[in-house]
Amino acid sequence: MPDPKVSVIMNCYNSSTYLREAIDSVYAQTYGDWEIIFWDNASTDKSAEIAKSYDEKLQYFHAEKTVPLGYARNLAIEKARGEYIAFLDCDDVWLPEKLEKQIGFLESHQDVAMVYSDILSIDGNGKLIENYLQKKKFYRGNIFDRLLIYNFIAILTVVLRKKIMDEVGMFDASYMIDEDYELFLRIAESHNIDFYEKPLAKYRIHGNNLCRKTDILVKEQLQILNYWMGRKDISIKVWFLVNFMKLRLYLRLLKFYISNSIMVW
Repeated sequence: MPDPKVSVIMNCYNSSTYLREAIDSVYAQTYGDWEIIFWDNASTDKSAEIAKSYDEKLQYFHAEKTVPLGYARNLAIEKARGEYIAFLDCDDVWLPEKLEKQIGFLESHQDVAMVYSDILSIDGNGKLIENYLQKKKFYRGNIFDRLLIYNFIAILTVVLRKKIMDEVGMFDASYMIDEDYELFLRIAESHNIDFYEKPLAKYRIHGNNLCRKTDILVKEQLQILNYWMGRKDISIKVWFLVNFMKLRLYLRLLKFYISNSIMVW
C-alpha cells in the first residue's frame, strides 16, 4: 500500500461521547489521500470499540499507560507515514473541504511550513456558539511576534509539513496543556505560516475540555513567554505587549486561586 499524503493524528483518552462524530468527519473529507493514526492513551471506556469499527484507513494503536498529551502526540506522529500532518481531537469536527483546501494550498505554496484556518465553536450538543469568531484576529507570513503576544492558532485547524518537525523538533512533552502553542512558536520563529480565511473545523466547548484547567494552562503560558522573552530580540512594542499579556495572565491566575480558595503563600 502506498504511503498516504496526509496523516491525521487523533489522540484519545476516554473520548467515546463524541468520537464517532469526529472520525466520521475525516471519512467525509472531499480529499481522500489520508490515514488516521489513532493513539488510544489507555482509555477505559468504549473508545477502542468505536475506533476499531472502521476500516484499514484508521490505524489503531493502544498505549499500556496514560501519558501527557504532548508525549502521546509524539508517539502517534512516529507512526505517521504522510508527507503532511494534521490534528483532530476526539471531541471536535472537521468540515468536509478542510484537507482539500489546505493541502491544495500547501502544494502550491512551497515556502509555507504550516497552514491553519478560522474555526466555528459549538457546544456539547453541536449548537453553534454565536460571536465566538469575533474574539480573535489571524495573521499570515512571519507571524512570530504576533503569536508571541497571544495564541490565535487552533490545533484542530492545522496542517503542517512533516519535515518541519524534523527541523524544529516534536512536541515538548513537559507541557501538560499548551504543548501546541510552544511548538507553533518554534515553527514560526524561522518559517512562514499561512491562514485560510474561512472556517474549516468546529471546536467543541464542554465541561471536560482539558484547557479548562486554568491554573496549569496559565502557568505554562507564562513559562513559554518567559523563555522567549529571555532568548529572542524583540521590538519595544512587542516587549510591552507581551508584558501586558503576562500581567493579564498573573491576574487570571490570582483570580483562579481566590475563586477556589487556594492559599498561594
